[in-house]
Amino acid sequence: MKKIVFTFLAVFFIGTAVFASNSDFFRIDFEAVHQEFVELNVLESIIETNPELTYSELQVVIMGMIESLNLVPFVATPLASGNNVLGIPSFWWGCGLGIVGVGIVYFLTDKDSSEAKKALWGCLLGSLFWGGGYYFTGIF
Repeated sequence: MKKIVFTFLAVFFIGTAVFASNSDFFRIDFEAVHQEFVELNVLESIIETNPELTYSELQVVIMGMIESLNLVPFVATPLASGNNVLGIPSFWWGCGLGIVGVGIVYFLTDKDSSEAKKALWGCLLGSLFWGGGYYFTGIF
């Protein structure tokens, strides 16, 4: 059995290496990268020279540049919406870490009961999963 698995892996990796010869894909065109950042550098210099500028004032001054850069006036991260703790949904904190995950969610979200409830549901489902797996199969 070990010989079959080893042979399969060897054939797979040799076959992959044969088709992985396109080195042009990994070449960097520094001029194209520089051109992509020209507008962003101009925007940065405007903001550095006028630090009191707000987003709405900036929008009036250089509307076309803001639209071409796809800038948004708010923080577009999952943490800003309050749904995730450290980038992980509350349910999975509870499911993976159990009651410790519920505590982490509760304290990191400033005692948000709705997020703690999601983590608690994850804790209950994780406990059922691991307990059921142990009871019915004895594997876990």
